[in-house]
Amino acid sequence: MGAACGIGRGYAEAYVRDGATVAIADINMEATQSAASDIGNAAYAVHLDVSAQSSIDAAIEATVEHAGKLDILISNAALFDAAETVEITRES
Repeated sequence: MGAACGIGRGYAEAYVRDGATVAIADINMEATQSAASDIGNAAYAVHLDVSAQSSIDAAIEATVEHAGKLDILISNAALFDAAETVEITRES
């Protein structure tokens, strides 16, 4: 999962408490919109499927369009591979 729940949502809530505008990005848009609504006006929902480069590009574009820039990216999506991190490619 992305920022709609768990650790990702915790990061989002903490950044909003500290005054940041936060894109809640997740593959589950219903949960994403609910999380953004719960967190408040400084949070907004963005669809993101980290397994698709086009979705990653669209999420970054939506974030920059909404907020004007992207300062920090926290990637905590749950994609697991048995390879060493330095050996993982976009194709794996």
